[in-house]
Amino acid sequence: MPNHTGGQMKGFEEQKMAMARAGDVARVGVVPAGTLEKAADWLVGNFLPLGWIALSTGMFWIGDRARYHQLYYVLLLTPAVLAVFLYPARLKTLLASPLLIFFILFGAYAILSIAWSNSDHSAFSLAKRPFYVLFLFFSGGLLALKSPKRLLFSLKASAIIASLLGAVSLAFYMCDGIPDRLSGYGALHNPLLSSHVYGYFMAFWLADWFLRKNPVTPISLFSGLVFGALIIATGSRTPLLALAACSVWLMVAHWNRRSLVLLMLMILTLGAFLIFYPEGLFSRGTSLRPEIWEEVWQQILDTPWFGHGYDASMRIRVPAAATFSDPHNLSLGVFHNLGMIGLALWFSLYISALVFSWRNRKEPLVMMASALLVFGLAASMTEGGSFLSRPTEHWFLLWIPMALLFSAELMLRKRGRPHAP
Repeated sequence: MPNHTGGQMKGFEEQKMAMARAGDVARVGVVPAGTLEKAADWLVGNFLPLGWIALSTGMFWIGDRARYHQLYYVLLLTPAVLAVFLYPARLKTLLASPLLIFFILFGAYAILSIAWSNSDHSAFSLAKRPFYVLFLFFSGGLLALKSPKRLLFSLKASAIIASLLGAVSLAFYMCDGIPDRLSGYGALHNPLLSSHVYGYFMAFWLADWFLRKNPVTPISLFSGLVFGALIIATGSRTPLLALAACSVWLMVAHWNRRSLVLLMLMILTLGAFLIFYPEGLFSRGTSLRPEIWEEVWQQILDTPWFGHGYDASMRIRVPAAATFSDPHNLSLGVFHNLGMIGLALWFSLYISALVFSWRNRKEPLVMMASALLVFGLAASMTEGGSFLSRPTEHWFLLWIPMALLFSAELMLRKRGRPHAP
């Protein structure tokens, strides 16, 4: 007798597979899911590394701040948005990070606080800014998941390009006859703000020297000299203190023989300043920081729990000085605008990042990103107020290091050995 049961079963299985394929196509219209994933991977592998290099180095050469924003929108934000839209399944992996969850909560509360802010900017303009930072995180995370080597390449390439462009800036400054404090070239225009970018790359090369097997290479020696000279030329003391904090973090978190060398270098550098250039440390005193912070604190006490609202205008009147609109401390800026609730989320973000860094301190990329984060955290104690903004120098203190640390976490998670915070 013919085996009708076997034929029926085979036909049923073929019908079931055909319906599943039809369902896959129906879910994405007429394009198979695999095609969309490949398109997303193509964007990630080809555009996002270029976007990271442009974001990291663009301020040296773009020449205009508005164009620097456009550079970010075109080369990094748009490809990241498209990659997530084309293959949203990766959101599950991206959103598994506690670091990203804390940022989303912080950004959501900042958007909510627009309701009681007296900002001069429109609500729509302000609400977009946390999303700019969110997709910076996404861009680094997507690269970490699909093209980790390209992320590492873009990080190192950015540092090398910045070193060469920094040398050009230093040459221009010297050709100008060394006029007062270096303001910067390209989109860099302010001594203190420019020092954030120079200090970021100095911290990168410091961590690179500390972590690499070969302690002395021509490019690291050249880059250290260039950015050290640029920082001194700006006359800013903030990056000097922040680099000291970065050095202490490297020594404590990753103690090795080079830690003693780094400790000696810190002592010699301090001695050299005290002997040959003491006015660089002491001539401007405290630069009115205590007076500014005291006035900001009084304004915080007006509404300590919820704050004055995201991007609320700030007028800080200091006797015998000009009126300031910046608290010169990022954490105080958060406290002023978002109150105790926002400050708790802000510190949760940092605590999550530092705990993860400590638990994974044997991983080179984690140590590199955490060194940049500690540099930015220390620098933000005496400078800054714009904690959520379009791409600016403050991103080098905060969001770029955070995004790199988030990327490092995803790399470790992909390898199956993260110690999550």
